[in-house]
Amino acid sequence: MKESRSKVIQYKRAVIPNCTATLQQIIDSIISENGTAHKVSTRREQINPSDSNSGFRMVNRSSTFKTVLFGQLILFEQGKSQTLMTIADDVNYYDINAITSKQIKLAEDDAISEHDKEKITREFVDSILYFGIRDNHVMIVQSSSLRTKDIENHLNWLIHSFGNIFNGDDFLVLQDKPTEDTIRKMHESPVKKINLGSVPIKNADSNDVVTLKNISDPLDLPVNTREPLEKVKKIKFMPTGKGGDIMKAAFGEGWFNNLQLEDSLDESNLQVNLEITYFRKTNKDGQRVLDTLATSLRNLDDEDISINLQGGGVIKGSDLKLSGKINVQYNNGLIDENDLYLQMHKWLASKVQTGEVKVKN
Repeated sequence: MKESRSKVIQYKRAVIPNCTATLQQIIDSIISENGTAHKVSTRREQINPSDSNSGFRMVNRSSTFKTVLFGQLILFEQGKSQTLMTIADDVNYYDINAITSKQIKLAEDDAISEHDKEKITREFVDSILYFGIRDNHVMIVQSSSLRTKDIENHLNWLIHSFGNIFNGDDFLVLQDKPTEDTIRKMHESPVKKINLGSVPIKNADSNDVVTLKNISDPLDLPVNTREPLEKVKKIKFMPTGKGGDIMKAAFGEGWFNNLQLEDSLDESNLQVNLEITYFRKTNKDGQRVLDTLATSLRNLDDEDISINLQGGGVIKGSDLKLSGKINVQYNNGLIDENDLYLQMHKWLASKVQTGEVKVKN
């Protein structure tokens, strides 16, 4: 059965410190036929090494199509079972059972010898993310379980594990690129205020409360500052969830480590709405805001970000990220990868043609 579905391409620019090689060259040197981890079994990343039952993610199949390196990032869990319902007419209820990965049998198994069958292990695939890399330009088609931050984390793990370009704490950043219209607006009009969501702050055992004042030029804010935080009541646990992500993106991981989080708050229903007021007015500072937002807030949802400009203009989070929609063919529930990669290549070529993405010849 064939059908067409809409997919969104997210564009990212790879920023690699102290490196002259491109991301495409680096990843190709690891996963290609002659790469340092060309066997897929050697490049499986266990998401939580301390938990033997945690899932794995890995770059599975890859190929180069018209100068672009395309591939799959796959998430799976070993030994997972899948709930199965048997539907029949004239019954009082449908039987519900579970099928394990060891019970999976395909039609082509009849042609495989028993000896070869013992070498095969099948697993249910939780999710597949698709990517394309041209030099330091990255296209990503996310899934429900694999997002842009997941491929950023995995590529960092892959490069640290099998590459030789990173020293110490160096890491790859997949940075957002604002649309050309957004760049023009922020160069012409100074940024007046940045709002970062209005979402709950959660922790493992209770909700947390913080109140933030406006911050003048927060990009120069020292990590160990105390002024912008006003404790409503002492807090016991580290904030997590979307609210915690916003605060970490704005101030960095070190900001949390310097807080004295002591007493817990129970039955709280509180939210964080971080409002940053920015007073600088030059084009240089506008570009610095763009660059900082593109890096620090790259993993936040579009609806969590809005920027107010002097004179009344508003920039939404989606304007800070270059993206586009494509229609992709599916065959029997599986995406047609050849069609997907062709559509991704055409989309990148269109952005190069309009000047939004600059690719070296």
